[in-house]
Formats: sequence, C-alpha cells, structure tokens
Amino acid sequence: MVLGAFLVFAAAAARAQGATDIGASIDISSYRLNPPAYPPEAIDACVGGTVIVLVDIDKDGQHSKAVVERSSGYAYFDQAAIEASKRWKYHPGTENGQRVPGKLRMPVDFAEYEGCWTADPDVEARVAAASLNEHPPKWPAIVAEKHLSGLVVLLIQVDKDGARKNVKVGVSSGDEDIDQAAMLAALEWEFQPAMLKGKPVRSLLQVPLAYGKHKTR
Repeated sequence: MVLGAFLVFAAAAARAQGATDIGASIDISSYRLNPPAYPPEAIDACVGGTVIVLVDIDKDGQHSKAVVERSSGYAYFDQAAIEASKRWKYHPGTENGQRVPGKLRMPVDFAEYEGCWTADPDVEARVAAASLNEHPPKWPAIVAEKHLSGLVVLLIQVDKDGARKNVKVGVSSGDEDIDQAAMLAALEWEFQPAMLKGKPVRSLLQVPLAYGKHKTR
C-alpha cells in the first residue's frame, strides 16, 4: 500500500516547465507561490492536461493580457492557467538598456488527481526486474566523493497497461542531483500494472532507492 504521507500528487498540484522568454520572463518564485488551482471538475472527471499560455507583459513588468496558445482540451484547465497568470510576477524585456513590453510562452501542466489512482490494489504494481537491473540510477560523483548514503523514495503513477504516467519524489534525499538521478532512471523502467479483482488497474507505486553504502533495492 502506498503510505499516505507519501501521496504528494496534491489535488491542487500543477506545474509549469520550460517557459519560453519572448522579451519577458517570469519570476519563478512567484509561480511557485501561486500555482494554478486544480479545477474541481477535473477531479470528478479524473483527467489531466497541459495548457500553453501566451502572456503579454508591459514595460513595467505588469501582466497585460494572456491568451491560450494551445488548449489542454478542457476549458477549466485553460481558464485556471489564465487566472493563475494574473497572479504571477514578471520581468519586462529590455532593448538598448531600456525596459520594453514583451511576451512569455508558459506551458502549464495539470497532473491527474491522485484519488483517481488505486491506492490499495490486491496486487501492487512493480518495476520489471530486468529493466531495473539494466537501468539502475547513475548516482552523482558526490555520493562516492563524500561517502554519502541514504534513501530516495519515488512515487510513480502506473497505468493499467503498465505505462508510466508520472514520476515524482515522495521522500527527497535532500540533494537535488541525487533525486534527479533516481527520477532519470525511473524514466527508463518498464512496469507491471497493479491488479484488483483479477483486472489490471491504475495505481501509485512507491519505489525506495538506496544510494551510497546500500544496495539500490
């Protein structure tokens, strides 16, 4: 069973990746403090999606307007991304040392609500042993250099066909590079889905990975 304390796929969790500056840029700390609200309709529907928002920024760094450049396919995700963009802080573009208006292209990803994933199946999902052995984490050099040891716990959404849908760190090592190494390894793994009443189901898989003096699993 996935431990409740590790269920970090929060209902309101939405993240932005790879913002493209077109003369302007976002204050990333303001984004982290003001994430898009996860729409209740999406919780009921058990869906996720990605919106690409194009934001106009004036020369003072103020939000001027925002439009959906590419829809998620769900109006409530699109609107949530637009509303969130109004709360973020920005840096205007510059030209010849002067502030000028600019644009920002911002992808905003809404992960599926965690409650849509079976937390207590009859048979848990698992990493295929062969792929785990073939693609172990490549821990950063600092682990050996400083004789570090510890544990990273990954939370992985595994679909009913065994496809990996999402990977997050449930318990961090405290070092970003170590956590990243664990996540990169997980992207190469294959999975066996969880089973409930004899049928494959979507589920959350908890994978502890030890580094340093201990074996990986």
